[in-house]
Amino acid sequence: MPSEDCERYKDFLPYIGEFGAFQKWLLVCMMPSAFLYSFTYFGQIFMIIVPKDYWCRIRDLETSPKDQQLALAIPKLKTGDFDRCSMYDLKSGWAENNISIANETWPKVPCSNGWTYDKDQLYYSTIATENNWVCDDLVLGTFTMTSFFMGSMLGCLVLGFVADHCGRLWAFLLANTCSLVGGCCTALCNDFYSFTAARFVVGMAMNNCFIPIYILTLENVGVKYRTLAGNLSLALAFTLGGTLLPWVAYWSNDWRLFALVISLPVTLLLVIGIILPESPSWLFSVGKIDKGVKVLQKAARINKKTVSDEDWSELRRCYALQYANQQSQKTISCVDLFKRFRRCCVMMVLITFWMIIALVYDVHVRAVFLMGTDTFLTFSLSTLTELPAGIVPMFLVDRVGRKPVAMSVMILCAFCSLLAAFLPGKWDAAIAAIFGRLFIAIGFNVGQQWATEIIPTVVRGQGIAVINVMGCAGAMLGPYIIYTEQFYHSFPMIANTFLSIVAACLLILLPETKNEDLPQSLEEAEKRWTLCCC
Repeated sequence: MPSEDCERYKDFLPYIGEFGAFQKWLLVCMMPSAFLYSFTYFGQIFMIIVPKDYWCRIRDLETSPKDQQLALAIPKLKTGDFDRCSMYDLKSGWAENNISIANETWPKVPCSNGWTYDKDQLYYSTIATENNWVCDDLVLGTFTMTSFFMGSMLGCLVLGFVADHCGRLWAFLLANTCSLVGGCCTALCNDFYSFTAARFVVGMAMNNCFIPIYILTLENVGVKYRTLAGNLSLALAFTLGGTLLPWVAYWSNDWRLFALVISLPVTLLLVIGIILPESPSWLFSVGKIDKGVKVLQKAARINKKTVSDEDWSELRRCYALQYANQQSQKTISCVDLFKRFRRCCVMMVLITFWMIIALVYDVHVRAVFLMGTDTFLTFSLSTLTELPAGIVPMFLVDRVGRKPVAMSVMILCAFCSLLAAFLPGKWDAAIAAIFGRLFIAIGFNVGQQWATEIIPTVVRGQGIAVINVMGCAGAMLGPYIIYTEQFYHSFPMIANTFLSIVAACLLILLPETKNEDLPQSLEEAEKRWTLCCC
């Protein structure tokens, strides 16, 4: 603050209440946002999923049982598995020749009449099965995920700028508008190109359909309640949404209906974005002092706190002086985070760590489809880990610290990933992978809160946006790492093991933020960053 008299107004929360009815209202508003965040992130998986077992469509045998179709018309590979991309070329057909067993010397040809998909493994049609994105076209599903994450990168950049220059709520509203429009357009798609374009639009909502309201809430709760506020919605609502999602797809029984079912509820978030008050911290940082004070006065009334007119006048004067002092210096942008060595060092570590954690998390989310177990059940069980992943930080990070917790869970994630790579049993490997997801989810939640606490208010939206952009760039590699399973089954989990260890080592360099107020200015943040090993 510009003077010693203003120091006591540096933190306005003691005046309005650190965790009263106002903050609890914000927390309640976070719940549907976190719930639908899981739909935005995971929804596309169930639109492009393909069952493990599929084979060439044989018109003469379509009414025959699966085992008979495979035995008569589909050649075997050297591994003993049936070839999913070729069939025997019997010119006169199977019915006319009354064939009861295949002859391995018959000529083989690529599938020419489409494919038959195992309905016992996948109960409904997806855009991938409708358009036969298998065999030579198997990578098309991965390309649609790339489009989604490219949209996420653009969305993080644009909406991060909006969050700092137009407000947290404008970024929240624009992101969820993208989710609603892109999701509804998805249901109208018939081919790869239209679907890819629609998912790009939905991808623009990724992170920013939740992060702005997450930042807004954390900026308005006291230090000792910050971990609770940051993790409770993820622990409860995100977990519930992700756990229900596969069964929503199952009950929809049609990928287009599924796309609408998970998109239309986003309308509720637009209503929430309209009725919520803007962050007073952001309002003060851009010189909208009177509006910021009005929000604080409303919060104080809701929390039944009495603040004198003298305090309000002094608070208004102090924040006006602070803003004038900032304006007299220079315009601040996220570029300033990289202009000094220490700032650059911390930001590069944050970015690298976030790229790794986003990639490892994405691989763990998709790895459940490689285990050979029931897809829907395994995904739900895996997503249930988000509940303890949200609860554990509440009890540990404010007692132990962000750094010890994050480093520990990354090492445990590496251990579980290694087990998942080499355990022989399907469910043994699946359980190890599920525990790996638990630990990476804890790391994800701790890292998200940690980054918000490290970056100062004046560039928090842009700084988090830069980190999320690079996180999306990392996650974009996830579907490709999963794709390597076609060549070496254990590679995705081996890659996760290595990356988790690297992330744990990087965390040594970050400053601890345990029991610290959120920094307001770059100078204040940099003073705290002296604790960084950089």
